[in-house]
Amino acid sequence: MTAPGEGIFLDLRAGGLTAEGIAGLFPPPLYFTAALDGGAVSDKAALMTALAAAFRFPAYFGRNWDALLDCLRSLPEFNPAGGYALLIRDSGRFLAASPKDKEDFLDVASEAGQFLSEKLKLPFKVVFL
Repeated sequence: MTAPGEGIFLDLRAGGLTAEGIAGLFPPPLYFTAALDGGAVSDKAALMTALAAAFRFPAYFGRNWDALLDCLRSLPEFNPAGGYALLIRDSGRFLAASPKDKEDFLDVASEAGQFLSEKLKLPFKVVFL
């Protein structure tokens, strides 16, 4: 998968990793790992709801792209960790019906990942499973 922000996105669909293998890549408690069911995320509204729950965003999360960027950049404030991983299971179906939303999400995640890496020296990965 070609995506912006090389190094932030990992496509592990062909790797056949087990839950233990994934935990080895992003060992708790060093990493805060959030997971989404890509098959259940068909549009922007579903994505915002799923991300808010998975990352335990604060109640004030505005459920738009700017608010998502702000919350991802602020992850260390409400989920202190040494790094962050978003695991997207069934990623072939993730936002498949909404390519523009998928493109926007990839852009926001890339920008947030670069910020966390460069400014705070914290890794941020989006993993497609």
